[in-house]
Amino acid sequence: MLVTMAALGGCQLLDRSGDGGGGSVADDGRTYELTAPSTVLGGAYKKVDSIGGVAVRSSELKGMRSLGVAHPEAVTAMYLAGKGSGQRSISYSGVHGDVEDPEKVVDALFAEMERKVAESDGAATYVGSPEEFTPAGFKNGIMKCQTSEFRTSGPNPAAGEDGGERRTYRNPMCVWGDHSTVGYVSPTHAAAAARGDSPSLAATAKLTAELRADVRVTTE
Repeated sequence: MLVTMAALGGCQLLDRSGDGGGGSVADDGRTYELTAPSTVLGGAYKKVDSIGGVAVRSSELKGMRSLGVAHPEAVTAMYLAGKGSGQRSISYSGVHGDVEDPEKVVDALFAEMERKVAESDGAATYVGSPEEFTPAGFKNGIMKCQTSEFRTSGPNPAAGEDGGERRTYRNPMCVWGDHSTVGYVSPTHAAAAARGDSPSLAATAKLTAELRADVRVTTE
């Protein structure tokens, strides 16, 4: 299940007292903005223009402002690599602005996604709780990752199935926050998804850190 900027619209200011807050998130004193370059990760992934520009409603940006993100501007894109059953994709979206408390925003986004899933038809759930990661090269920010699990029915030719038995898919995702940007990343692999496999959270965190390095640029 892919979650993009739509999750931002319902975000509300949460009482995170005792959770540590954004005071522990280092700030290098520079400001950054998010971009959506034509290729990322060494050119392996290319942006799909036909589905990469998802309009962001003003209510979604209002949700970010309520969390303490001043002057938020949104960026969202889809990247693809490979073809057929070997195709891999990355769903990426985020905002840049002045982020007062990065950890509060990250926690609130996960809480909002959990809320939306709880209100859905029951086909989707989240596995465990968001876990914090600090992959190599990730500095001056906080990153948390979690796996979503959803069930569907119908034939699955990639797995050699002809019937309509319900199957379970797992989709990892990571959200980072720093004092200038907040970003969401979720990778998928067609063949792995058909087998019921998914990238590990650690691998997804590493990919997220690499993507952040590609899309986050300094404004100074």
